[in-house]
Amino acid sequence: MPYDDTHRPGRGRPAGPARAALALTALATAAALTTGCSGPGGVDLGDDWQGSTTFALARVDGLVTVVGINPAAGHAQSLAVVPQQEDDTDAISPHIVRLADGRWLLSVPRADGRPDRRYTLDRADQTLDGLPEGESLRRTLPGRTLVAEVGGLPEAGGTSSVLVKDPADWSTERDVRIPGTIAHAASDPASDTICLSNGTGVYTAALTDGRTTPVAVPKDLTVKDLACPAGRPVVVGAPAKDTAGEVGAALTRTPAATLVSVTGGRVDAVAATKDTIVIAAAHGGATDLVELDAATGRERHRATLDALPASLGITPTEAGWLVYAEDTVTRVDLATGATERFDLPGTLLDS
Repeated sequence: MPYDDTHRPGRGRPAGPARAALALTALATAAALTTGCSGPGGVDLGDDWQGSTTFALARVDGLVTVVGINPAAGHAQSLAVVPQQEDDTDAISPHIVRLADGRWLLSVPRADGRPDRRYTLDRADQTLDGLPEGESLRRTLPGRTLVAEVGGLPEAGGTSSVLVKDPADWSTERDVRIPGTIAHAASDPASDTICLSNGTGVYTAALTDGRTTPVAVPKDLTVKDLACPAGRPVVVGAPAKDTAGEVGAALTRTPAATLVSVTGGRVDAVAATKDTIVIAAAHGGATDLVELDAATGRERHRATLDALPASLGITPTEAGWLVYAEDTVTRVDLATGATERFDLPGTLLDS
């Protein structure tokens, strides 16, 4: 998960009344934009709020929209246009994430270090509800009872800041520090321990008390991505000397982490549970989705997605795995290898 290197926290935060006014304005604008069958700029809005089981953000006709994805039906449609402001920045993509309590949280970056604008999806009323502004340019990692907001640029003492917040009122519980620049981060909404990497080192951070623990990673394994099932790091990387040929994955379990070395392809994404690890690896003009047994490393299933030179994320659903590309989503049944590709209404920003 990449982070912006222009983060400067705490600048340009409006006072309380100003924040309230902005939230009310955003809320009224959102309600206006989600009624009817079309939005600003001619964006066609669908109505599959209940059938959509996961959500993404896409740029449609120049506007940031919330996209509902119905994996069972194999379609994606714009459901709401995110309110636009003059101080929005296109340099950093907006962010969407599902919290442990089921809420979907949107964060919209603003220019010049101003605090992010934030909304939650109200699926019942089919609107976006405004929240108090968040910190500038931070990515939210949901935990079981708390959330972490991860910054990108090292601050005092060359450490990166991880703000731990209570999602009930968004009050800050503590500021956890990680050495260097955070390059990858992952969490599991079932655990209050998150996993972080600065590109060379890997750490776990307990949100409840702020305790950080370094995790040993072999020097010849270059960290490419992280997963964090139940707070245990799954470190996916590439060996110092890769080999050509079919995509392969070798798994090593240590007391503190699970290490996966991928050869023959470029690691684009990883997702994991306590039982399985799924990796998307690109090779040539295709992508392999490989499922491993988390305990033994044995390959359980594999599917090859032709004409997909890169994946921008993977998500498990009851209808199968979703593999995101710039303007498409591919649903994959790993048990059978069957795939179905359908279009996004615009260009993917986050999923």
